Amino acid sequence: MKSLVGTTRWTTRTAHRGATHTNCRLLVVDDYRPGAEALTAALSQAGYDARCVLGGPAALLAVAAQMPDIVVLDINMPGMDGYAVARILRLDVTAEHLIIVAFTAQDEPAVRANGMAAGFDAYCQKGGAPGPLLRLIEQIK
Repeated sequence: MKSLVGTTRWTTRTAHRGATHTNCRLLVVDDYRPGAEALTAALSQAGYDARCVLGGPAALLAVAAQMPDIVVLDINMPGMDGYAVARILRLDVTAEHLIIVAFTAQDEPAVRANGMAAGFDAYCQKGGAPGPLLRLIEQIK
């Protein structure tokens, strides 16, 4: 798979609706409100239909209410971590084209095996400007 700095694509899955830049729905899932809101604002400013939720259970409810094209999912969250959320989402046949991006401070080698087993499609390391994530989204949508 093609890799960008701080990002890696693990699968060839693409959004089922042929999402364009202006109609691509993104869901940001994190337990840290300021970070989730800042990332959502950056994605919205870049032209995406982006929203955020806090935590795993909220992510599952949000996906059930309105299926996004891409979920940008934190790994380390209390209660239900990102691996558990991804595994549950992958059980939903209506979400077969859902792209799930692991968005975490952990290094890619530390999350790759568990991330791929849980159903993540790509990895992006958080902690910097949103540029690498934006480039990854353009590559996978």
